[in-house]
Amino acid sequence: MTLKIFRSVLFFIWVSTLSLSAQVQDGKPSKLTFFGDLRIRGEQDWNSRQFDGAYREDRHRMRARLRLGFNYQWSEHIRFGGRIRTGVANNIQSPHFNLGYRGLTSKPFQLDRYFLQGTYSNSWWWMGKNSFPFWNQNELWWDDDVQPEGISFGLKKKGKSIEWRPTVGYFIANHNQDSSVLDATLFAAQLAVIFRNDALELTAASGLFWFDNIFNVPEADDLFTGKRYRMDYHLLNSGIQLKLLRTTPLVLGLDYLINLKDYSENPNLETHYKNQKTGYVFQLNYGKLNTKKDWLFGYYYAYKEALSVVSYYAEDDWVRWGNINRNRNTNYAGHEFRIAYCWGKNFNMVLRFYTVKGLVTPQIATETGNRIRLDFNIKF
Repeated sequence: MTLKIFRSVLFFIWVSTLSLSAQVQDGKPSKLTFFGDLRIRGEQDWNSRQFDGAYREDRHRMRARLRLGFNYQWSEHIRFGGRIRTGVANNIQSPHFNLGYRGLTSKPFQLDRYFLQGTYSNSWWWMGKNSFPFWNQNELWWDDDVQPEGISFGLKKKGKSIEWRPTVGYFIANHNQDSSVLDATLFAAQLAVIFRNDALELTAASGLFWFDNIFNVPEADDLFTGKRYRMDYHLLNSGIQLKLLRTTPLVLGLDYLINLKDYSENPNLETHYKNQKTGYVFQLNYGKLNTKKDWLFGYYYAYKEALSVVSYYAEDDWVRWGNINRNRNTNYAGHEFRIAYCWGKNFNMVLRFYTVKGLVTPQIATETGNRIRLDFNIKF
């Protein structure tokens, strides 16, 4: 058992011990709450062409994910929490593992969330490692499994029909022990405005995500054999979402992504990628997954140029390009079709089909790929 797995096991034992000591006292509910989820997935990939024109072998795999977490309300205004997940440490985008991974050996667990949080009136803050604090309607530019590390502040100011949500954060992407080398950081500020009435809910948000000095590939990518260098991303990401509440359970959404950084003088980037800095996502969902026998139908169109987002912080669902440590989740346009069915409260099945095509090719062929997934999700 590795040291990381041993630490994760101790963490879970400690949380379980707290649970036993935090029973109902004096008729009041426990301050300690648990949550978690399990996913079982079947996945098939085919028609995956590489830059040189050769095709990757078609691939089928069974996968799974398990996440367990807790929150403890220490006082009226302060709480802390944490979470462990399956998956290898090098892949921050995915807590999934393949069934049969390293035979029938035990599966790796990682500590992916630990935070101290405060709330007072309309304001909140947290420090540590926690979920992405900014409004986000899909994972095309930030994967839900990527947990930023640093500090964040926000407000939720509600009026009669309008809610204002300004949020700021400062996060450490890569830390250097040598004080002469600057840390890789992310400073982010976003304003989300939500308008509600009996018939609809309209959300509009725009934010600046200022990455400084981060690696072009994940720091944990020990298998990377090419050139590693640092670069900046100055991302302006805006989105709008319309929910119809009274008539039909319909959700429409649009995201526009643009990188404001000028790369014309960057010697590390290939010329054909230097101006590939924009992207957009359209989504349409009809239905819901709240109660037994609910159905949901969805469609997504994504267009993401090579530098429109930070590739290894964005989703890892649409393509199988790269490897487990270094997914290349940009430089493509494609479609997702989704059908989901609710078996009961917090238990659903989701079928998704992806088809993508690359935008710019540095060699003789354009990358392509098809993927289908069937997920069974249950949570508590």
